[in-house]
Amino acid sequence: MMTRRKDDKMNDSSKNGMWRDGTPFQVAEWIAAFLAGELAEEEERKLAEWRDRSDKNRRLYERVLDEENRKAKKERFASFDKDAGWEGYKRKLSRERRYINVWVRVARYAAVLLIPLCVVLYFWKEWNGDKDGLPVMASHVIEPGGSRASLTLSTGDVVDLATISGNIRGDEGMIVRNSGSLLSYRDTTGMVPTDSLVYNVVTVPKGGEYRLVLSDGTLVYLNSMTRIRYPVQFCGDSREVELEGEAYFEVARNEAKPFVVKTACYDVTVLGTRFNVFAYRNEIESSTTLAQGAVAVSGKGIDGSRRLKVDERLVLDKTTGKVCVEKVDSRYYTAWKDGKFRFRDVRLEDIMRMVERWYDVTVEYDGEEVKDLRFGFNMSRHETIEPLLRIFELNGKVKIDRIGKVLKVKCGR
Repeated sequence: MMTRRKDDKMNDSSKNGMWRDGTPFQVAEWIAAFLAGELAEEEERKLAEWRDRSDKNRRLYERVLDEENRKAKKERFASFDKDAGWEGYKRKLSRERRYINVWVRVARYAAVLLIPLCVVLYFWKEWNGDKDGLPVMASHVIEPGGSRASLTLSTGDVVDLATISGNIRGDEGMIVRNSGSLLSYRDTTGMVPTDSLVYNVVTVPKGGEYRLVLSDGTLVYLNSMTRIRYPVQFCGDSREVELEGEAYFEVARNEAKPFVVKTACYDVTVLGTRFNVFAYRNEIESSTTLAQGAVAVSGKGIDGSRRLKVDERLVLDKTTGKVCVEKVDSRYYTAWKDGKFRFRDVRLEDIMRMVERWYDVTVEYDGEEVKDLRFGFNMSRHETIEPLLRIFELNGKVKIDRIGKVLKVKCGR
């Protein structure tokens, strides 16, 4: 008996080389919370460390998230008796009572996403040596967006920033630096201040993103289908830019010159702060989310001026003119700049509009009711579209067919 336990410990030790700082239950909990968009930053760091620790960990991580194709997933989930399965695994876990609370937490995260426990059961089976492979979906891969944009000079000349890197001769003799993902006007040494403003425009297409450093040092992250117009040098008593689309601003502080973001609905005025502006022309709502500092929102779409605090979001309904300010976790509204999709209890149609812009696809719906299904998840937006589509289909309520770059969404049941 003692020998068997010693052997068991040796076997466990060999497995722990794979897990080390986290039991398989802990890692499964992290992954379930990650998919549900509920993973804390520290836990997200630990999950990334575990994933990158070995090729075996990375392969397992990718299998859990990516391997199930539609047909196999549907058949396996449909045939799985969740009640019986749960009872069976509880009996198996009875020897290690301390794991049951972890399992319950995993189930809670799975419920947030409305996915079956099969996802985490698959993880458990993989750790215990059940390595039945699941076929990978064979279809045309839809790649994520990337760094692409165009620069329009005051002369009307257009520069494709995706094909030209290094120094670009700009307006007023300014040397503009382009790295392939960042356009910078920051180095203005030797420039002679002028009283007239000369404007440039950066346009980010569907399936694109870019970063821009303005002449005052302000850093701007530009999302897909975004246009920003700005002076190559700021002069006068303020720094004003015009925005259509979505951008995240890290404004260089200058109390003598407030920074103003002008949109079709309102203006956002700051001295130095970090905030996100969502101002697409074809969206029903425009919004501003504050991550750091303070901003004041005013203009023709706002009655008076509204001052925001950190983790507050102002939303303007363009159809009714109604304005509300809500307390939020700003990380969910700024995650895109860090290369992530991060949602909590968001309508499928609202998520899909972001998917359309980023993956350069078209989404069609079979019925209106499917648009109102709500999801929460957390994943890299630099993956191909397949893992994202599988997340939507995990609960069985949604089925997504792909025809080229057209996604046809309908109720799964």
